[in-house]
Amino acid sequence: MVNYALAELDKIYLPKKFRKQLIFDLHAQINETSIEDFLRELKKSIKQPELTPEEHEFRDEIYRYAFRLERNYLGQIAQKEQEYRSGFLTLYREILLAEVLYLHSDEE
Repeated sequence: MVNYALAELDKIYLPKKFRKQLIFDLHAQINETSIEDFLRELKKSIKQPELTPEEHEFRDEIYRYAFRLERNYLGQIAQKEQEYRSGFLTLYREILLAEVLYLHSDEE
């Protein structure tokens, strides 16, 4: 699911700063980041200037697209592999929850 989203995101233009953060976050979904990686990213993000409203909106749209890619992939697999349907539905719900939490955190 994550590899599918990464491959699809490689097909579109994304500004470097957004691409790097999105790739980091997608790898974090599958535990391919360490505490050191997280701390390094945190330090970098603290030094970054605040995003403009337009940049916030663009970044949010990128994340919505990545979440949608993951959900679509799971939907395709769930239709083909009925015996794994409940596991795929669990992952699907987790992606929806992650999207809600991510987008809600920016609104506060």
